[in-house]
Amino acid sequence: MADGDAVPETRGASRIAARERGFRLLAVIVTALFLAFAALGGAFVWYDRAAGALVHTHEVRAQVDGLRQSLTEAESAQRAFILTGDSQFTRRLDAAGVEARARIAALETATRNSPNQQQRLDDLRGLMETRLATIEETIAARRSGSPGAAIQIIMRGEGVQAMDEVRRIARDIEQEEARLQEVRARQVAAVRAVIIVALILFALILTLLFVKALRDISLDREAEADAAERLSRLLADRTLLLDEVNHRVKNSLQQIASVVRLQSRSVEHADAREALDKTLDRIMAVGRVHEQLYQPGETVGRFHAGHYAESLARDLVDSLGREDIALVTRIESIELDLKQAVPLALILNELITNALKYGCPADRPSTIRVGLGTDGERYRLSVADDGDGLPKDFSPTVKRGLGMRAIEALAKQLGGQFEIEQAKVGASFAVIFPRS
Repeated sequence: MADGDAVPETRGASRIAARERGFRLLAVIVTALFLAFAALGGAFVWYDRAAGALVHTHEVRAQVDGLRQSLTEAESAQRAFILTGDSQFTRRLDAAGVEARARIAALETATRNSPNQQQRLDDLRGLMETRLATIEETIAARRSGSPGAAIQIIMRGEGVQAMDEVRRIARDIEQEEARLQEVRARQVAAVRAVIIVALILFALILTLLFVKALRDISLDREAEADAAERLSRLLADRTLLLDEVNHRVKNSLQQIASVVRLQSRSVEHADAREALDKTLDRIMAVGRVHEQLYQPGETVGRFHAGHYAESLARDLVDSLGREDIALVTRIESIELDLKQAVPLALILNELITNALKYGCPADRPSTIRVGLGTDGERYRLSVADDGDGLPKDFSPTVKRGLGMRAIEALAKQLGGQFEIEQAKVGASFAVIFPRS
């Protein structure tokens, strides 16, 4: 038995150690999960900023391209007005100038965090204003009716030179933004890769948590199975020991009963024989309790009082050998605690024995009523007969025999009380005691 118990204990210890390692692994995984969440959150913020910067670069390049187109539109409107003198081209020129200035303002706002780009934009603004002023000068000369003067202004080359510088600076700005766009595109790709790696790690952590959860469930089930098996073995051993104890007690009581029976037969004095017979009945009543306790199907730690009361009452009535005694029982199926079994058995034996002795006259049929059931929140045991009843001068507080005193003492052991009831016919006794 010891070797058999050592194996589950060793297995249990190994499972406990495995669970401790599992808890440490869980702590590491949870920490890693927290760090992964933090890293993933940082990566998302970084990605958002990088993507925003990339979009910002696209916007700057679009503004630079729009600025070139506006200035080109202004030059086209200038040439058309010089050639035709149509005023609609001056309106196009004005619109192109307004758009060019708006795009410069937008570029200054977009590149305010870049000193180099701001310096280029300052130069670009000055050259743009020079170019637009030259265009305005040619337009004014053409309006005065002197196309030649307008052409001479153009031939000076100031406007062309300013426009070439505008294109060069715009190209420099665009190249710088293209470089920034390339850098930011690499950053976006790097952040995207970090996010993908973080998601993969997160998936791996979740997988580890899932595997660990399955492993813990398996360990718990194995531990529960081992515990249930050990409890089952312990319960079986305990039941076996209790059965053995009850069997030995019953055998011992039977031996004592045999000695008392022999002693009763050898005694000539009637009162002594009667006392020995009562003692024998009490011993046999206790023996029947232990006999019932080790019967198959009995609940460990519980006493089937209803079955015992029914059986004892019928055996005691049958032992008298009279067919004119009727037994009427109203017994419920009640289970009591083991500590209540012996006191209840002795009380029942004493009451039925007294009923058979004093409540069943030999010259007429008799009836004994035995009851055991619930009475509110308590149990009630009663025994009644239809004999001559108690003597008129009977007083439970003055004249009490050994049986009455024993019943009262046993009722106190049950935590209850012994009552002598007023019956119209015969005598009636009851013991009321609390539920276990």
